[in-house]
Amino acid sequence: MKNAFLTGKTVYLRCIEREDIIADYLRWANDEEVTHYMVLGLKPTNKEMMETEYEKMIADDTQITFAIVDKKTNKHIGNTGLYSISWIPRSAEVRIIIGEKSFWGKGAGTEAISLLIEYGFEKLNLEKLWLGVTDKNERAVKTYLKTGFVKEGFLRHTWFRNNEYYNDIRMGILKEEYLKLKKK
Repeated sequence: MKNAFLTGKTVYLRCIEREDIIADYLRWANDEEVTHYMVLGLKPTNKEMMETEYEKMIADDTQITFAIVDKKTNKHIGNTGLYSISWIPRSAEVRIIIGEKSFWGKGAGTEAISLLIEYGFEKLNLEKLWLGVTDKNERAVKTYLKTGFVKEGFLRHTWFRNNEYYNDIRMGILKEEYLKLKKK
């Protein structure tokens, strides 16, 4: 495990590197199947754009981005992180992408989100983690519910993609909810 920061049973999270962004993430950003339910992928992305994104990412103290890596192969399979971190109310937005399609449906996303939740509450002492997900992305909604998120709201026609409007489900988990789940 190369530079593992958070370790699970099948995946580990490490600091994202420039090479992760300009190789794997660039490929995923331009893959219609990977970005089908995401704002990412609405326009073509090139290496220079990804390098600029990486520079912004590492300079921004309101976000922490991790590479998701398969423990068996040390293959970079996705990214996850905390974004829009607000240090006074102690909240952050959760995002994830599993870009390597061969890892879809195998629990890597669930495990990565679980590691991220633990990190947010136990290491950063955050009070709330939240996210937005399209109601059409049933696999993602199922993952978030499984990891303890609850549906908090529903926003209609929040963005346009794939020739249709998407509704956004807002989900969140509070530290006290996480601690109750952890005891089980």
